[in-house]
Amino acid sequence: MTIAYLIDCDPHLNSGVMQKIEQQTQQWVLQGHTLYLISLKTMTVYNKEKNSLFKTKASQVRFGQIGTAIDLLHNAALAPALFDKISFDLIYTRYRLYMPFINKVLKKYPVIMEINSDDLLEYRLHSQMTSIYNRLTRDLFLKNIDAFISVSHELKQKFLYLEKPIDVIANGIDTTACPFLTYKNNKSPTLVFIGTPQQPWQGLEKIEMLARHFQEYHFYIIGTDGTDTQNLRYLGYLSAPEANKVIARCDIGIGTLSLYQKGMNEASPLKSRQYLACGLPLIYAYQDTDIPDDASFALQLKNREENLDYPSIKAFIENVFARPDIAKEARRFAEEVLNYEHKEKARLSFFKKVLDEK
Repeated sequence: MTIAYLIDCDPHLNSGVMQKIEQQTQQWVLQGHTLYLISLKTMTVYNKEKNSLFKTKASQVRFGQIGTAIDLLHNAALAPALFDKISFDLIYTRYRLYMPFINKVLKKYPVIMEINSDDLLEYRLHSQMTSIYNRLTRDLFLKNIDAFISVSHELKQKFLYLEKPIDVIANGIDTTACPFLTYKNNKSPTLVFIGTPQQPWQGLEKIEMLARHFQEYHFYIIGTDGTDTQNLRYLGYLSAPEANKVIARCDIGIGTLSLYQKGMNEASPLKSRQYLACGLPLIYAYQDTDIPDDASFALQLKNREENLDYPSIKAFIENVFARPDIAKEARRFAEEVLNYEHKEKARLSFFKKVLDEK
């Protein structure tokens, strides 16, 4: 297959979204398929090495939301010319705001969209004007999508009304990039949490509560700054390799603890996959799309405000601490279920099914 991946960002910039796209598309190429990246940000067609093949001038208006709207409209109007420069079998894209010129392209080709979030909720939280526009026009965009891949069953339910093929493939991880140490030499349990500033649903304050309650344990927080205490240390932003080195030396990983603040119950966060790939048992408070309820390497708390069940947390930590067998089980699960190779094989199989039916 030849796949045209339509993106809204500059592929050379380092972002969480672009990192996921790179991991996905790398597997597509390794599994024998041809890739083009088409960026509406830079108005450029790139090959798999992210070298520019064709380009047209992108709009760069600097005037708040109005300027952003002008940029989107201008770039969307020129986008059909970019698609005409290449030959491909299908378009893959993430959710985007409706633009009439883009719809002209989508009508001509098979299109599969990745569902990563509840767009109605996301836009409502960030901009009232954008939210209104999205609500009024989203079905004009969605009617030209032939099939969907959702990262969760919960999000899938929100798109069933369209009566289009929908598969569920949760987020994955490159397990080969995650070091695995069976022996840590920690005298007492050491827990790690990866957080992001201004994302209250991650539950950072609950990590601080855990550290105050379990004075005998040590805690590391990656990704944000704060005030260190006797048993809690903030490490700030770390690159993925740096973060993995810290994670590999810890005993237990802590996942998202306040997802209810987003009005959601199911997720597949990258942090949980990093922990498991490094062999760390996991404490989390949501329904993970991939993790079975009876997993010995995971403790699932309630997805609600009062969810720090200290006795259960302590029992879990004491049970999995310094247990190489549990660490190996977590790593094996990551390799067999969470690894990008398996995720993308399933995605490519869905692509082929959609094309065959078209």
